[in-house]
Amino acid sequence: MLLRLYRRVVHSATIAALSFVAFAWPPASAQAQPALPPARTYSFGERAIEQTWLPRRDPARSMPYRVEGIIAVPEGDGPFPVILIFHDAHGGCPRDTSIAELALERWPCKPHEERRNDAGMVYLARALAARGYVAVVPNLNAVYAAAYGSVGPELQRYPAVLDAHLGGLVAANRRRVEAFDISLVGKLDFARIGIVAHGHGALLAMQSARARQGRPRSNSADGPLAAVLLVAPLYSLEGDADAPLGVILPACDGSVPDLSGQGYYEDARLARDRRHFASSVYLIGANHNAFNEVAPQDAFEVPTPVTGCQANSARLAPHHQRDFLARYAPDFFDAAMSAPTASLNGAPASRAGLNPLDPAPASLYGLPVRTALSLGTADRAIVVRPLTRDDLSFNGFGGYALRGNASHLDFCAYRQPCMRWAIQPGNPSQVRFSWTDLAGASWTLPLGEPATDLSAFTSLHLRAVLDPTDYLNVHREPVTLTLTLTDAAGRSASVQLNDSTTPALAYPSGEVNRQVWGWIGHAYLGSVRVRLAEFAGVDLTRVQALDIGVAGARSGSVLIADVEFLRVTLAPQGQRLGVHEAPTQQPRL
Repeated sequence: MLLRLYRRVVHSATIAALSFVAFAWPPASAQAQPALPPARTYSFGERAIEQTWLPRRDPARSMPYRVEGIIAVPEGDGPFPVILIFHDAHGGCPRDTSIAELALERWPCKPHEERRNDAGMVYLARALAARGYVAVVPNLNAVYAAAYGSVGPELQRYPAVLDAHLGGLVAANRRRVEAFDISLVGKLDFARIGIVAHGHGALLAMQSARARQGRPRSNSADGPLAAVLLVAPLYSLEGDADAPLGVILPACDGSVPDLSGQGYYEDARLARDRRHFASSVYLIGANHNAFNEVAPQDAFEVPTPVTGCQANSARLAPHHQRDFLARYAPDFFDAAMSAPTASLNGAPASRAGLNPLDPAPASLYGLPVRTALSLGTADRAIVVRPLTRDDLSFNGFGGYALRGNASHLDFCAYRQPCMRWAIQPGNPSQVRFSWTDLAGASWTLPLGEPATDLSAFTSLHLRAVLDPTDYLNVHREPVTLTLTLTDAAGRSASVQLNDSTTPALAYPSGEVNRQVWGWIGHAYLGSVRVRLAEFAGVDLTRVQALDIGVAGARSGSVLIADVEFLRVTLAPQGQRLGVHEAPTQQPRL
């Protein structure tokens, strides 16, 4: 009895200390900024994960853990959408020194010995609560723990742990629950659940998204996810889940240096009959662990493939990284959970680079980025994706591709390296368009017979990046693209793009190093978007051809994918983007 009381007192003291140390982190620019909702701890006490995949008599079969976490609740009556925040696997309990060579944890450990990695995401929970979301950060250290019978069993342990947290939230939505020191009755809208997942958390988030697909949307907390945002994610090959998707790739990721998490975006843009958008942000100078305030600084487990990332001057300050996420995540969920006619062209979508009517941004929230955006299948008229080598000959409109001026086309299959050395996030399926004629080159894509009616479409989109490993680009110069539409009457209009207006056309940052990676840098395939209204004088009801041309006095090679026309429904003037009640302030953290 006394021992149980002692444990309860120690646990309460630990939670109080966490509240004081982690939750009192001040905003970077607190002056004249609105106050953020507080973050609060909750605990449902000790439970056990029954590891049924282990032998019945195995002493590790029943793994103890504490059902605890952090919650931030908006002001007002609600109901509010719920955002679950999954922290990464940064290690919870101290290492077991008796078998140090196995890098196992001493699990369980006392509350004051455990690093509460959920506390490192408090800043994000408060930012989401300020925008009208109930943000919940479960302590997932037990899910990731390298202990109790196996190493890395997170996908097996996770469902039981998540159910324990969601069960407590569902109960608290119906009646006052002692574990929370605030009433949640009627405040939680479980028909709209989103997830932000960092690192290993992406494996859990995507497992959950796939498992919930196809279920009816209800308020029982087990329906389909409303949106998923993956931050510095680990990648799994299980496939896409049809929900609004965001991927943030830190260029200086010391844990996932090849940025394989871009594969989630590539899976989404190749998926058939997808209804929702997918987006990707390549955040220049960011690293893996700085998104969590209590995690150790990134230690590069393998040589980094990005030049300059080892130097502090080339990396973002940790608080700038967290400030970025605290601004991006609320805008992303506002865009994902809003009314259909406003979802992708309102103010939050534009701030987050999710508006297909805007040119692809060179920066978001003051930080340098490259971005990619893919709409749902019904809003894309695909000319060249490509999926197979045949797509280089016959495009999606049935036209036969024409090449001019010593140009050459090569096909690169999905998940296969396309370049000689470069690290390319996601290894997308793509086309290498190269040329040797110093007068330039062209790739003409006839749009079929009779002429195609594009009047219902708003933008032309493609993804591009220069191939920094091709000897044709040895001059290291950016490329100028000329996009031309021609109608049935022979009228043509062109839009010329260069690196000053289109970030994707800049020469990638990096250098040759034949001893390590060959190319020290990423070659991120970024979006290029042009409104069709810019092709003045062309009859958009009778378009016959799209021409992609390059100009200049040099040879060159550019990688291209997702040549397509986008259909975007304009939001009515002044229409509110979000469908939930939320404060309008934009707090800076």
